[in-house]
Amino acid sequence: MAKPKAKRANAAAFLRDAPLEVRVAILLRLSPKWIIRMRAVCRLWRDVLSHPAVLSHLHNDMPPRPLLCFDRAACCPDDRYIELRDYCVESLVLQSGELRPVLRFADNDYLDNSIENIHGRYARAIHVEDRAEFYERIEKEEEKERARSLSAPHLVVHASLDGHLLIRFIYDWFVVNPATRDWAAIPPLVSYYDVVGFYEHVPSSEYRLLCVSSKGADGLPCPAWFHVTRVGSSVMRSIGRPISLATPEDDERLGLGLDSACICPPIQLGRNLHWPPQELQGYHILVFDTTAEVFRWMSPPVRDHDMLLLELPPAPGKELLPGKLGLSVSMTNKATLEVWSLEDYENEIWALLYRIQLDVDQVAPFLNDEEDYWTPAVVSPQGDVLIECANWVLHCDRNGVLLHKFWFPEAQGLLPIRHALKESLLWHSMYSKYEVEFDADPPSFFNWL
Repeated sequence: MAKPKAKRANAAAFLRDAPLEVRVAILLRLSPKWIIRMRAVCRLWRDVLSHPAVLSHLHNDMPPRPLLCFDRAACCPDDRYIELRDYCVESLVLQSGELRPVLRFADNDYLDNSIENIHGRYARAIHVEDRAEFYERIEKEEEKERARSLSAPHLVVHASLDGHLLIRFIYDWFVVNPATRDWAAIPPLVSYYDVVGFYEHVPSSEYRLLCVSSKGADGLPCPAWFHVTRVGSSVMRSIGRPISLATPEDDERLGLGLDSACICPPIQLGRNLHWPPQELQGYHILVFDTTAEVFRWMSPPVRDHDMLLLELPPAPGKELLPGKLGLSVSMTNKATLEVWSLEDYENEIWALLYRIQLDVDQVAPFLNDEEDYWTPAVVSPQGDVLIECANWVLHCDRNGVLLHKFWFPEAQGLLPIRHALKESLLWHSMYSKYEVEFDADPPSFFNWL
């Protein structure tokens, strides 16, 4: 029987000598938390589990996990009449049907259902401030704007890219890597614009935000104007409405603006950012060259449907090539979904990969009445379908068979599923304090996790 020291030596030697594919296959079965803990076993494990090649392959092979964003009630154990609100982001492991916590916030104040304390539900959990100051700041807002802000979702995921999440909690914006628990604050100036894109600027390896303003200094609507800022910077740079020379006549269409990234998230492939077809853009796919900072349009295979973009993996044997652009096509209360693939990017040639037929009878038991609607969407290259109806989220496979069901009876404000997280243990310089041009208080992303 081998001694404990001999066993540890054998394990260390195996991890050192095993092929890269074997190491990655093992690490894919572990959570990032355990991989980070394993680095403390010995120097060899630390070096192997921190090597960029290993972490890069691990990220590339990590399956995307759809994100659910909602808030729920958590009653105070000492007083059942006092309610604490939890604001959560959880990821759905499609293979097992498991929900994993990603982020969590909580109120600083309690809600006792009285008029005097009604704003306790909306107290900020990040910056500790006096209640009187909070009320004073709220009262300075216009009545309409105040009503909008108090009824809007408190915790919103605006983008997911390379394992990084762009999130907003009340008035504060952050970029977070849930796997490494690194974070960087976004300056308050972002709150004055709609964030429509989060992308990597490939030449500089910087992560940037693309924002749009559609109101003038007088507060009246005006044609959209686009702006760019680097994560960590306090400067917003205006780029106007740069149109490709091939379509200069489309300036008016671009001037209509874009839906927010939390509603209509873009997909980055290479240096280009792509938005799903939107009504504002005549159901064309808008493309933004992040290097030249110029917009152009592509034509989708179909129009006038609910469409989301997917990143499809490259063909077998061509793993070193970039993936393809995919398109999920569905309609509310309709049982047929389609997935298209952009086979020829330059000539904009699409191919129908497969059509999915759901069993309506499987959905019906989860609806409260005939007026309830359900929204299906393909959320993975393998054809996994998530159906949102009432307080249920249903998971079906490519053949329309119901695999898992999730009930959120205590949830309020369950947001549509629009983002997926591919975890990454790679570190980026944007999280360094030397890269940030302003100070921010540490938030409570990971308390109670």
